[in-house]
Amino acid sequence: MSSEGVAARAVTLRRHQESDPGLQLIRKDTLPVVAAVLGEHLGGQQRVLTAAEFLESLREDLSALRDQGFDLPKSAQEYLADWVSAKLIVRHPGQGREELVELSPAALAAIRFVAEVEDPHSSVTSSRLANVAGLLSELARDTDPNPASHLEALLREQEELERAIAEVSAGNYESINDAEAIERLTEIIRLAGSVPGDFARVREELERVNQDLREQIIRQTGSRGDILDQVFDGFDDIDQSEAGRSFVAFYNLVLDPERANAFDASVDTVLSRDFATVLSDEEIVFLRRWLSRLQAESSQVRDVMTSLARSLRRFVESQAFREHRRVADALDQAKETLLEASRTLRPQEQTGYELAASSISISSISSWNLYDPSDTRVSRPVKYLDEAPLDIERLREQVRLSEVDFNELRGDVAEVLDHQQVASIAEVLKRHPATQGLASIIGLLVLSDAMGMSASGTEVLQWETKDGQLRRVEATRRIFDRASGSDGDRRMT
Repeated sequence: MSSEGVAARAVTLRRHQESDPGLQLIRKDTLPVVAAVLGEHLGGQQRVLTAAEFLESLREDLSALRDQGFDLPKSAQEYLADWVSAKLIVRHPGQGREELVELSPAALAAIRFVAEVEDPHSSVTSSRLANVAGLLSELARDTDPNPASHLEALLREQEELERAIAEVSAGNYESINDAEAIERLTEIIRLAGSVPGDFARVREELERVNQDLREQIIRQTGSRGDILDQVFDGFDDIDQSEAGRSFVAFYNLVLDPERANAFDASVDTVLSRDFATVLSDEEIVFLRRWLSRLQAESSQVRDVMTSLARSLRRFVESQAFREHRRVADALDQAKETLLEASRTLRPQEQTGYELAASSISISSISSWNLYDPSDTRVSRPVKYLDEAPLDIERLREQVRLSEVDFNELRGDVAEVLDHQQVASIAEVLKRHPATQGLASIIGLLVLSDAMGMSASGTEVLQWETKDGQLRRVEATRRIFDRASGSDGDRRMT
């Protein structure tokens, strides 16, 4: 590599060092605490937890760590928020209202590195060499475009297989020793352990592809049909991306029932061997549950792929992309205007224009307080009163305080009309003052809409408040007459 190549790579690595959450974690003084906590709860067999479960475990961990002298001044909620902000933990919705947390791909890589430093394993093993050689041989055979040489390779493998069958049939067979078996088993567990963690990277890559497609749709000009064509192409882009192709092939593999049955049978057979006694209980459980975990996690990723494709289609069919496009165009126009203004105006120069920016109150979930039913309990014992006879007049007074007494008002209007042919609201109030104050005035106005009619001119309506003050209001003149009285009663009933 030339000096220019070294410099270019150093610049690239420095950029990764500044942006990659995993590399930033390795540089922090809190690495031992973060790696221990996250590796224990999210880096082992359990990759996903509900936020509530993780916080409960974190509180217990913080208490134990403080007893060991670690300076950890923040609460569990604050540390969780910090790790989410640092992109070490990814939060996403679960079933119902649950929120799930898992390690980001960068955090998982950093924790794996720390685990390797803590407990290094030799990579120079015969089993690893055999795996590499076998895969390389299969690749060379399967990529051979010449049918004759491809057939020759298959016949060679057939001869070797027939020779091995003949040796076993003759009784000339010895199984590998326990040391070599343990070496192979350790390599298998190491490889198997790295597979489930890659699902987070696949999900992240799929979401990035989905985001890129949305940006392309917003930026693209054309008819709705053209946009839908691009969406269907986008479905293919999601499936045909590097992460999508790898995952689809893997997904079809783990759901193959024949392969699943063969795998379970192989696990049972291996664990029944004497050399398998060196495995810990955790490793045994890991092997037995490995395929089911892969099936569950791969189904989740498949659901993510399906939901991304559906949401992308809805994004276009609902024409929500038009609003996003309008906002994008407005932002582009604002940038062009600012660029033009920057050629003549300095950033600190006063323009004489004030922009009233909208704002919302933002607070952390950790600042919320749970509802405590005991806060609403009565501190003093409830005093029970003796039952009393029902007072009709008192009850009528209570009703009059909350409702207009239309029966009284209709009686007042009828009494006035007994003495004269027509009467205005002011004339009714002159003979029968407003016993409910303003409520009586409003009631008479309502009655006039149903029983009376409008007349020319205005008149002054007055009533007396509870404290004895006289109030007046000028209103359009309304009158009642005997002819409309009976019909108005029916309409008010």
